[in-house]
Amino acid sequence: MRINSVGVVVVAVVILLLNPMAADAADAPRGFRDLAWGAAPVKKLKKNPVPATGDVAVYRPRSGKPLPLFKVPVAEEAYSFSKGKFFSASAWLDGRKNFEKVRAALIEKYGQPSETINNYDRFSVASERRNLWLWKWPESPVEVRLTYSEKYSRATVTYVNPGLTAPK
Repeated sequence: MRINSVGVVVVAVVILLLNPMAADAADAPRGFRDLAWGAAPVKKLKKNPVPATGDVAVYRPRSGKPLPLFKVPVAEEAYSFSKGKFFSASAWLDGRKNFEKVRAALIEKYGQPSETINNYDRFSVASERRNLWLWKWPESPVEVRLTYSEKYSRATVTYVNPGLTAPK
């Protein structure tokens, strides 16, 4: 039996449609943990004591150590709200090993990053090497960002919905 290129493409599409992992990879996150985009601050969070910047306020978990993210220990966590609506969360993970674990988990959940930017330099000393892995979805403003600082041996995972901070 001879298989033409159209048949191969049809088989590949059927496999992708039947693979639940591929379906998950196509879906943008609807928030972070149990907090949906646009939600108001919840009681388990407390407002950060530093002054808010403009219409943005930062909250931290009220008590205890943050829960693991993808079974990886989280050292710190922060949630950002614009005009009282949740639009971003960051989790900080210590150590290269935890960075590698969370990067693998993000790839498993969301697929390969949309972009990888080497020597990413935002808010860092010029001599520090940082890399940025960025997941984007075509029909959504949501992004997931992963950075790793060699200097501090710390990874940052940020879930952000910049569509909620746009001026109206």
